[in-house]
Amino acid sequence: MNILDLFFPKSCTICSKQGEYICKNCRKLFKRTLPECYICRKISPQYLTHNLCKREISLDSVIVLWEYNELSSSILKKYKYGGVYDVQITLSEIVRERISELKNILTIRENSLVCPVPISRGRLMERGFNQTEKFGKIVAQELKCLFTNDFIAKKDSDNTHQSLLDREERISHKGDFYIRNNYLFKSLTEIIIVDDVITTGSTLEQIARCIKKENKNILVKSICLFRGKPYFKKEGGD
Repeated sequence: MNILDLFFPKSCTICSKQGEYICKNCRKLFKRTLPECYICRKISPQYLTHNLCKREISLDSVIVLWEYNELSSSILKKYKYGGVYDVQITLSEIVRERISELKNILTIRENSLVCPVPISRGRLMERGFNQTEKFGKIVAQELKCLFTNDFIAKKDSDNTHQSLLDREERISHKGDFYIRNNYLFKSLTEIIIVDDVITTGSTLEQIARCIKKENKNILVKSICLFRGKPYFKKEGGD
């Protein structure tokens, strides 16, 4: 036991039960997602992007582990902005379990590379860590893929918090991602980008654009922890 636990005992972020930051009962509250196309949000086997939905910069698939809701939002905010870093230990455990569950439906090629969505140097200094890097390492271990945090980078000129932008601003926000190590393309067959939350998918598509400019034939996939429920407009009526 860590000596700090004697003075500051761990308690569940959700129900306050002592012992873990997310207790076993509350872990069951994480709602698993159904396989869907990340663009149209309709069911698609293996989370593949529908051919009719694809654009030149579209990802080939986006696997979302759980639904983003009030529960997951609270946990992520405490981890990313509240300084409760030990939440990462429990999140890592359930990410590992969920990836293991999905192995049967994930088709992973040889020479696949896992990389996290990067943050700018300024954001890294402000926060002290890149949460997607930690989860990316777990994904790579479970899928037995290569991992690097030095493949895609974000220019320091772009420090905009995506969480502060509305839907239209997220879509139009360009960002400044670039490929840092082009030589890696020589042996890769696919790239798996790891992120914590996907909303419109604009960040992932910005990265996919960078990758496909260098090699339009390479598969670009993503594994994200959370995404909100799909919203479908009702046809007709007021």
